[in-house]
Amino acid sequence: MKRFFGISCLALLSACATDMDALVYDDAASVPVVYAKAETVPVESTDDAADDPAIWINASDPASSYILGTDKQAGLGIYTLSGAIQQFIPAGRLNNVDLRQGVTVGLWEGDLAAATNRTDDSVTLFTVDGEGANVFGSFAAELPEPYGMCMGQVGRDLIVFITYKTGEVDAHKLLSANGNETLQERIGRIKFDTQLEGCVVDDATDTLYIGEEMRGVWKTSVASSIDGLKYTPPVLIDEIDGATGITGDVEGVALYKSDAASYLVISSQGNDSYAVYDLDGDNNFRGRFRIAASEETGIDGAQETDGIAISSAPLGPDYPEGVLVAQDGFNRGATQNFKIVDWRDVKAALGLE
Repeated sequence: MKRFFGISCLALLSACATDMDALVYDDAASVPVVYAKAETVPVESTDDAADDPAIWINASDPASSYILGTDKQAGLGIYTLSGAIQQFIPAGRLNNVDLRQGVTVGLWEGDLAAATNRTDDSVTLFTVDGEGANVFGSFAAELPEPYGMCMGQVGRDLIVFITYKTGEVDAHKLLSANGNETLQERIGRIKFDTQLEGCVVDDATDTLYIGEEMRGVWKTSVASSIDGLKYTPPVLIDEIDGATGITGDVEGVALYKSDAASYLVISSQGNDSYAVYDLDGDNNFRGRFRIAASEETGIDGAQETDGIAISSAPLGPDYPEGVLVAQDGFNRGATQNFKIVDWRDVKAALGLE
């Protein structure tokens, strides 16, 4: 969900974006800032278009990894870590994207991405490799307007979780895919009270984290059985308008996982900030930060972020401890894009391990 400022903002995109960069918040003194080291080229679609990123790791050359980013009016962009556009796939109105590498679906093995597609109420699948991405099939969603999504390896099953504005989370197990037909079955559903979007799965613990936009962030354990997917009662990790300062909408949900430390990160769209929690135990709150405009690089900040993606993988000399990628809803002087932040800067800003 976005805040809009009317036709005048659309006509004066540069000025409005600059105004967003200059916003001063009541908690400005207590919320540290970081700066993007790079940004992707803007999406071609105007208005509210860029939405959600995912990160594909090139195992043979990590510095040549890709960022996948949705244009929810047109398709999927494939970007280099410098922000250059490598490829664009006109696949429809894609909203959220996620991927898993080194997975098996039936007899097929490889790296697989999935994105919710509101053109035909489906999920579109893509293969990803060093050359880019290719459409690899699709399957129909069970409810109208599939919105957010995430992928997870639950036991031996590769599962696509679809979130809806009506509060449902549907779990679809992928059975086989061959580039022409995708076989899957819905194996579970859980219902929340209000609109959902972002989610992420911790494959190591079979835990699903979900953003309920105007309530907060939840977690539930999942288990695949002969009777379908079982959920434990959801636990509310953090609630909007509370002590931590997150506000509606809770949008992007992502994980940073390393041998040293692991964190849950969400985007708090209503006050242009990102909240960090310990991944283990009671998910203790570690702080919030913002992405600000840099006079040194000329890269503007990030506001009204929808989706985020994080990787802890060493991605070459520029990002030895990984990156955070955030959608920027008010890219200065241009259409929307994605900002790329060195995780070391987040760690330093919040005093993380």
